[in-house]
Amino acid sequence: MIKLEVGSDRLHYYAKHSTSYAKRNTQLALQTQTVPCPRLPSKSYLFMTHIYGWLHEFVLIPISVQYCRSRPHLPAEPGIYPLPFNLLLKFTSGTREEEGLAMRVARSMGIPVPRFISYGNHGSRWPWGSILMTRIPGKPLNEVFDSLPPSELETIKTELAYILERMRCYSSPWGAYVCGIDGHDVYGSRIPLRHIPAAENEAAFYQSLLPFAVDRRAENYAQLLATAENMVSLMPHAIVFTHGDLWHHKIIVDRGHISGIIDWEWAGWLPEYWEYTTIMRWTTFPWSKFMATLPGYKYEKELVSDAALTRLSADCFMF
Repeated sequence: MIKLEVGSDRLHYYAKHSTSYAKRNTQLALQTQTVPCPRLPSKSYLFMTHIYGWLHEFVLIPISVQYCRSRPHLPAEPGIYPLPFNLLLKFTSGTREEEGLAMRVARSMGIPVPRFISYGNHGSRWPWGSILMTRIPGKPLNEVFDSLPPSELETIKTELAYILERMRCYSSPWGAYVCGIDGHDVYGSRIPLRHIPAAENEAAFYQSLLPFAVDRRAENYAQLLATAENMVSLMPHAIVFTHGDLWHHKIIVDRGHISGIIDWEWAGWLPEYWEYTTIMRWTTFPWSKFMATLPGYKYEKELVSDAALTRLSADCFMF
């Protein structure tokens, strides 16, 4: 069995048996999907978000600057402000309150994520918001991925498979809709123009993506378009809770275990293949190959169609 230990905002998973256990349970979760989703949190009152925005910008950021001067080991990324008491302020382009709501939902599911504390609205000063949250201990997996011994990589693979299993066993509160965490627009780095309206089902969602497959300069354009359109023949898929950008720099590890998953801004309710194909369209990357070894991966045909769609839609992405 897989044992969960909870403490100080961390979850450690210990595989007591082989990874075949995780594989069987992942398959079972995808077949049943009977667990009701935890109650969705509400957004904050607009007045309060303006107060939090002022506190985040004019109180917490100066505190972080002073705090980090004597702690060079803390992350030094644009828009990321470590704070005392294991707190962190995220103030980056595109930050929305929905990211905090997604973290609350994930946390309610038992997923190791930062604890969302408050969202700040900065009015006309900035076109995006800020999120105050707890700080996850450890390092991004991409920083240690190449140096980890095989035994630790196997442990991380088992833990990640279990995390994805938990996320995917909950039924969507929005039924067949493909949508964001709150039932509205779908956001993502590989969504044309960064976001599109929610769709009433998977077929409607995919049909809303196809008009962006406009790169007629691509070699074998007609063949690529036919390959992309073939996704319809592979439907339906389960609509599951999805992180949406699960690269290894979003996974924090500490002492050989996953201590948390961060950056939930693209989370939503999406077709089950989306979590995998979004990463694995970059087929030569070591992390893509690692994802292909997870027991829940069974989307080779979907990957071919999705990669063709991505190739033809690349000019419509916003980076």
